[in-house]
Amino acid sequence: MKVSLAWLKQFVDVEQPAAKLAEMLTHAGIAVDAVSKVTLATEQADQSVNDEVLELDLTPNRADCQSILGVAYEVAALTSKTVTEPVGVSVGKARVSGPYLAVEIQAPSLCSGYLGLVLDVAVDESPLWLKNRLESVGLRPVNNVVDITNLVMWELGQPLHAFDYDRIVGQRLIVRRSLPEESITLIDGTSPVMPEGTLVIADATHALAIAGVMGGLDCEVSTATRRIVLESALFERASIRRTARALGLRTEASLRFDKGVDPSGISRALQRAAYVFQLLGVGQVLGECIGSEPLYCPYRPIQVRPERVNSLLGIDLAPSEMQAILLRLGMPTEVHGDVFLVSVPSRRGDVVQEIDLVEEIGRMHGFNNIPTDIMRGEVTQGRLTEDQRLLRSLRRTLLSLSVDEVVTLSFYDPENGTKFMLPEHHAFRRAVALANPLSRERSTLRPTLMPSMVEVLEYNQARQISGMSVFEIGTVYLPHAEKPLEQQNLCLGAYGVREGNWIEQSGPLDFFHVKGRVEKLLPDAKFVVGQEPFLHPGRQAEIWQAGAKIGYVGEIHPLVGLKERAVVAEISVASILCTSLGEPLYRGISSSIAVERDIAFLVDESISAADILARIREAGGERLVSATLFDVYVGTNTPPGIRSLAIRLELVAPGGASFTEAELNVILGKLRNELEHAFGAVWRA
Repeated sequence: MKVSLAWLKQFVDVEQPAAKLAEMLTHAGIAVDAVSKVTLATEQADQSVNDEVLELDLTPNRADCQSILGVAYEVAALTSKTVTEPVGVSVGKARVSGPYLAVEIQAPSLCSGYLGLVLDVAVDESPLWLKNRLESVGLRPVNNVVDITNLVMWELGQPLHAFDYDRIVGQRLIVRRSLPEESITLIDGTSPVMPEGTLVIADATHALAIAGVMGGLDCEVSTATRRIVLESALFERASIRRTARALGLRTEASLRFDKGVDPSGISRALQRAAYVFQLLGVGQVLGECIGSEPLYCPYRPIQVRPERVNSLLGIDLAPSEMQAILLRLGMPTEVHGDVFLVSVPSRRGDVVQEIDLVEEIGRMHGFNNIPTDIMRGEVTQGRLTEDQRLLRSLRRTLLSLSVDEVVTLSFYDPENGTKFMLPEHHAFRRAVALANPLSRERSTLRPTLMPSMVEVLEYNQARQISGMSVFEIGTVYLPHAEKPLEQQNLCLGAYGVREGNWIEQSGPLDFFHVKGRVEKLLPDAKFVVGQEPFLHPGRQAEIWQAGAKIGYVGEIHPLVGLKERAVVAEISVASILCTSLGEPLYRGISSSIAVERDIAFLVDESISAADILARIREAGGERLVSATLFDVYVGTNTPPGIRSLAIRLELVAPGGASFTEAELNVILGKLRNELEHAFGAVWRA
């Protein structure tokens, strides 16, 4: 936003030089990027005048300063001056229709107020002073009608638009949404197809302008124009922002509507424009103002506590000083006990609650005047929470197992349900939808980490990476009646071959590699046959702990379309953190020599090896150090539906003694009876 110092002085008596004024505004939170000088022509061909221009870098909340008058209010507050309001003429009370014009608002949710004013005009070149005003702030003069609308917009912050009255079919303006595939030829010569629902200004036959953005060529003011309709409106901010972004049109008008305009400025802008037309003798108002004004509150009451102001700012301002500051800002204050009731004018749309008034007082007092003080309060030792400590331990454990960490986005593609062959009732189909998604592919929050992990593996396979073993600890979002439930999961992924070295041999990164990592984290986990549709039907398992399913592990189904076999596992982090993760387990060294015995037996294929091992460990008692499955055989010499299991037992006698053969036979006999009774095992020689 550029502000001419000479123009500014029309509204407030500025005594400070431009550089000093820039410093004051910057200290008050309105950054001034640069102060420049411009040379303007005069009526004398051999003479010129100089003006100084402030280039403001406004934050989005300060929409009120997108006008000379708005900056004048700010300067007046900083310098304790009075603002001189711009002169206008009465244009009458708004009516829906009149002898010259009718206005119909068909989209009130996108346009809360729309006014039109008909004028007889003589289109010509603007006088030099008007050209100078516009050129000083970087605007190009066009003709007196367009220049007056730009002058008023820069002065008051309210965009105006002029239509050629005689080219409006039926002399009726309709504010409506655009039709499907509707297009318009704009004044810049382009003919975009407007997104359906775009707010437009139309007559009885077609669209005349894209509301708040740009006018159409059909009703452009030219030297042949004899009558115009001046438009002044209040459009919904988000609608203008979406339209300008979708069409790639960023105009001075759309920038102001995007940030928000003062609802009280709609009729005032028409009054000011009518005055300038009459001042220049180039226009005469015909009839009265047509349309409807928006409903708004001229002053918004907000309570503020002086004690709270001092507490937050760290200062000791007297209540009377606060009142004086607020009054300078145009916010009269009433005292009600220990509370101020502040009346905030409608032009300050950014001030809506107590904390905003605290900021206003701080700005005017000067943030640079707030004293520096030492911190006070109880000093506590910083430390990690128990969950944070355990998460770090989990990461260290995985890294020590040669598993690298990856981080992916929390967004989820709804089409994943089709890609991963999920049935309609599957939990991963129920994703939380985003209100304002970045794209269709990222329109929901992920209920699982699995698709993100598959994307990582697929990406690396496509780039000829020979193998990788990775993990991600991330949040998943589960639908719930009130708000989504957040849960942290661990996802492991691997494919290809592990590169060996002088310590470790090369090996496949397959199902058993990933399952082994899961077993390192969950020594007591139980694996049962799984039925996830996105996993290979014969190479997957559910992970159970303490009688509850906590995850799954398996090879990605071939129909998903990866170039190479890949394995994933997903586990609830909470189930891992409740284990003795990261805590070393100690066992005393036995004075007895361990004895190994191998047992082999036939059992039904439906019986889980994990169940058999659990029963052996339970029956073996303290003498059994370990039981390890080392062979599974199905084929010749085994009946259909039967498999052979071979398990290696490691036994230690108590008290430093040694086993006798008879003692070993007793232990093995007990185990044999246990397995025969529990699982119908048939002992092999």
